[in-house]
Amino acid sequence: MEKHCIHVEKVFDWVARSVKLTKREAVTEPIVEHKICVNICAPCGEKTIVWSAEEHVHAFGTVTVVYEQGCGQQMDVLINGEIACSLQEGESRSLTMARLRDVHVECKGNGTCIGRVCIQLHQQLDRLGDCEHIRCILTDACGQPIEPEQIACHTLDERQTVHVTLPNGKRVELQKVYVLVETFVVLQCTQKDGTVWKTKPISLATVEDVLLCAPAGTNVVCETVVADCKAALLSTTCPQIFISIHLCQHIQSLGRVKIEMEGTTCTPRVEQQVDICPQHVQIRSCPLR
Repeated sequence: MEKHCIHVEKVFDWVARSVKLTKREAVTEPIVEHKICVNICAPCGEKTIVWSAEEHVHAFGTVTVVYEQGCGQQMDVLINGEIACSLQEGESRSLTMARLRDVHVECKGNGTCIGRVCIQLHQQLDRLGDCEHIRCILTDACGQPIEPEQIACHTLDERQTVHVTLPNGKRVELQKVYVLVETFVVLQCTQKDGTVWKTKPISLATVEDVLLCAPAGTNVVCETVVADCKAALLSTTCPQIFISIHLCQHIQSLGRVKIEMEGTTCTPRVEQQVDICPQHVQIRSCPLR
């Protein structure tokens, strides 16, 4: 056996720890998301209402209209009482509006026009009802769901050396490392009448210290392996939600080191060839003599 020196990454220290993030947040303008699709079967020459928003509700979103067949002339699409576009048979159009009050269609000509209207609707409520169920969703800053390992977790530049007495009485030097943890959550509330609304992404963050064997030259990394989020609507005059997130994190100090080990040089083996051809069969000659 020969001795070899190799360059590897060494784990100097490794701890698993629990982190708790909490926040009391005032709920303002929660957003309800809907996808509404309505079939159009309207008499030509008449203005037909397709959809209208509830009173005192700020609605916005994208309206898609498909004009399948009709009266031989154009279909006018009216949004908030004004003509937004005109379609010929077989055409479709999508329009995004910052404010939606109502959608009407009016087909020119005689007969009946047929089509379809779909609205990707977002509504901001001016008041909240009782939540029968609140779901807490981990997200990024844009509100897209993420997994626990995607939670932002990194160390700050500051690192202090401290002396610690171990349970066996031995004095050792450890480093106090500061870790920043940040995440976002979106709360989804289901009311008793079936209405579902969501909040905008809510930020939660904390800076905590941890003691590690992390001498100069080591790199401290952290990873969230488990995340549990809970939220509750507080009974106050001004609607508020209390959010609590429990995290389990693994924090390691790593460094590149050279180690000596025994071993031999490996060489590939010769591939074993498998002959799939059948053996040749000898045919006996006929005894003609």
